Amino acid sequence: MFQGAFTKFNEEYANKIVAGTVSPESIQDTHTYYHFHKLSEQITQLDFFFIEDYYSQLYGWYMFDHGELIIRSFNDKLSQFICKHNYKEVVLIGSSKGGVGSTLYGLINPYVTKVFGMVPDLRISTAPYGESGRKLFFNNDANFEKKVKDFQGLLSSYPVTVENKKFYFYTGMRDYGFQQLVELNKYLYRKYGYDSHLIIMPTPDSHGPLIKEHANLINHIIHDVINDIPLENELFLELGGNIYLSTYPAIGKK
Repeated sequence: MFQGAFTKFNEEYANKIVAGTVSPESIQDTHTYYHFHKLSEQITQLDFFFIEDYYSQLYGWYMFDHGELIIRSFNDKLSQFICKHNYKEVVLIGSSKGGVGSTLYGLINPYVTKVFGMVPDLRISTAPYGESGRKLFFNNDANFEKKVKDFQGLLSSYPVTVENKKFYFYTGMRDYGFQQLVELNKYLYRKYGYDSHLIIMPTPDSHGPLIKEHANLINHIIHDVINDIPLENELFLELGGNIYLSTYPAIGKK
């Protein structure tokens, strides 16, 4: 499980980090609040591993730490963890920036079998954290910032493996990352012919509410993904090309 963002982390908070008025311990404590933790209590037959995104003293989208890429080292550690426990099936799940992490490592890690990325923040939205955030994330390196915000370009630097993997994505037409996800899905399908399922919510919900206001539906999808249950016709209307539109019963499953 790749962590999403926390509402208390904003530009003011980033300013305090840069000023040194927030202790590293308090930031780390916030990162120990795990999204979807209740799900791990409901599905007890599986091992849940929650990954914290405490990089750059704040976040790193699981990709960078103070202006340095950590993708290869992170991926190596993930592989070591999977092999150490001899897992045969590995499902990566994440929302927002966590959706970026689950998508990225789902594509480049050979031991992953399934991915569920919810409203992935593929444009790497650092603007809400202001100049202090940019300093923490990118170490004042404009070229590095440009590089990590080009997800497709960044992906080309790593070996992509999609064989024997299934990818599921959930987004909405009002999500700020909707277009980027649709384009990435097209790109990956054309280039690799990967097994993908893109679920679109046709509601006015924006980025956060797409997750918070549809928790039961999200949990239902996660259950089906984990158990390899096909997406239900009653809840999801297939439009072709493995693209699905959420129906009224799905929307009402709050």
